Amino acid sequence: MTYEHIKELKIITAVLIIVGLGLMFLSVTFGTSIGDSWLESVGGMADTSNYERIVDTHINNFVIIGSILFGAGVLTALGTYVLSARYLKIEDREK
Repeated sequence: MTYEHIKELKIITAVLIIVGLGLMFLSVTFGTSIGDSWLESVGGMADTSNYERIVDTHINNFVIIGSILFGAGVLTALGTYVLSARYLKIEDREK
């Protein structure tokens, strides 16, 4: 594992964590937007309970996807930390 690989893993980690947090915190905005789009596609009139169910489902989907990406980012960060510590120890032994 080279320093370039570790650098790439750090970039991937940052992207996963940022996207995951973004999806979690903006889930209400995205869910409401998709719900409004659905409402327009059915002619602008629908039962309130159906609209709420659609919006809640999409909000939950974005929270779940964001949580998965955030968790993957945290796990990648832990792995990168372990690999970089191991790489530094191996590099010190070679000197």
